[in-house]
Amino acid sequence: MPRFTPFLHILAFALGAWILASCNISGTNDLPEAGSSFALLQEKVLTPNCATSGCHDSRNATGGLDLSPAVAYQNLVGVAPTNQNAKADKLLRVKAGDPYKSFLYNKLDSANIHASDGYGSPMPLGSRAVTAGQLDFIKFWISAGAPKNGTVADAKLLEDTRSQNETLTLPPPAQGVQMRLDPFSVPPQNEREIYFARQNTQELIMTKFEMVQRDRSHHFILYGYDPARSGATTPKPNIIRDLYLPDGQLIPARFPEMSGRTFLIASQLKAETIQFPEGMAMRIPANWLLDFNSHYTNGTRDTIRGEVVFNIHTTTADRVKTFIRPLQLGFFNLLLQPKRETVVETTFRVGGGGSGSGQDSFSSRDSVVNIIGLTSHTHRMGKKFVIQIVGGARNGEVVYTATNWLNPPLLNFTTPIVLRRGEGLKSVVTYYNDTNETVTFGFRSTDEMNFIFGYFY
Repeated sequence: MPRFTPFLHILAFALGAWILASCNISGTNDLPEAGSSFALLQEKVLTPNCATSGCHDSRNATGGLDLSPAVAYQNLVGVAPTNQNAKADKLLRVKAGDPYKSFLYNKLDSANIHASDGYGSPMPLGSRAVTAGQLDFIKFWISAGAPKNGTVADAKLLEDTRSQNETLTLPPPAQGVQMRLDPFSVPPQNEREIYFARQNTQELIMTKFEMVQRDRSHHFILYGYDPARSGATTPKPNIIRDLYLPDGQLIPARFPEMSGRTFLIASQLKAETIQFPEGMAMRIPANWLLDFNSHYTNGTRDTIRGEVVFNIHTTTADRVKTFIRPLQLGFFNLLLQPKRETVVETTFRVGGGGSGSGQDSFSSRDSVVNIIGLTSHTHRMGKKFVIQIVGGARNGEVVYTATNWLNPPLLNFTTPIVLRRGEGLKSVVTYYNDTNETVTFGFRSTDEMNFIFGYFY
């Protein structure tokens, strides 16, 4: 019988180790980092609801999908579904960056999945649907790029017990007003963006903004029209005004209206509370026309419903030390080539100047501004949004970073960012256009945007 030489011993040991690693017999090498968003998703949602006996466990792998811990990630992210209708609609099991094109999200979205989709029954089959908070966690994880490791979604959402199908309610404020955008329909395989103006008869000194809206909302924005400067562009109140015609064409009458409005506050979340610092408030004068702007996307084959309820908590003027102003800085000359990453840098300077255009924000009259809050807004091709200080002693300092286009953080500064005339902010936005078409600035979710929102005095 031939004997192994020392070299052959070493070779055999190395080959055996390679085979074990390649086959991943233990499975531990494929597990995500403990405490990461995907590890929590596996622990709180996939393992107890999906990777159960007879369903998506390693023994059965219903629909060809095994969601047991060692293989769940590689079986989900970037993988085509076996459902032929979902495949025809160009869904992936998880499409990084786009929850609405992710089969996993659609199957768990019990409030919106319809038989007409041809996607099969909502999941988990025969069990209680995942909660509204768990569904939001999955949505934010996917929109942040569906990473295997790292924390990109708020773990508190996993403990939210609200039903997906609950009635949309919000307790009214003890002091202030509650307003509502009544339910409206969103056509199948389409999106709808509407405006609804309401006359405001009293001065509102807002200290806090609370909002809830139905799922599939892209954003809610509150605008105001000052009668002293809006003139003929002021829309008529109490009438729903669509941004698009049924064929998808923009309605020309909307553009003159946009020129006369003032941005007040915005949110992309299903539920959000924006609280201003103690002693600060935003003044909304009496007799302003308030304009509600709601944008919903509907990838299903049935009509869904949009709806928004929000509270404006108020105080009296004598309790306010500082009145703040809303910040809106935008860049509109976007040109994103197909199948390419594009980085867009834009500067906005106090007193005017820079490569961007400010709207209802820094003006030529401003000499010093104090920024107390910043957030960002892009559509799904926006992969990273960075804000830097331009000029002064803090030139080049990064003060804001977002990697989740659907859930960008509102970053509050207890010590304001002080900017003097000639200084300002720079946005550095990284886009990846994964389509075969050139994408430009636009209002639809398939177009792109580039905005800094925030608050200052």
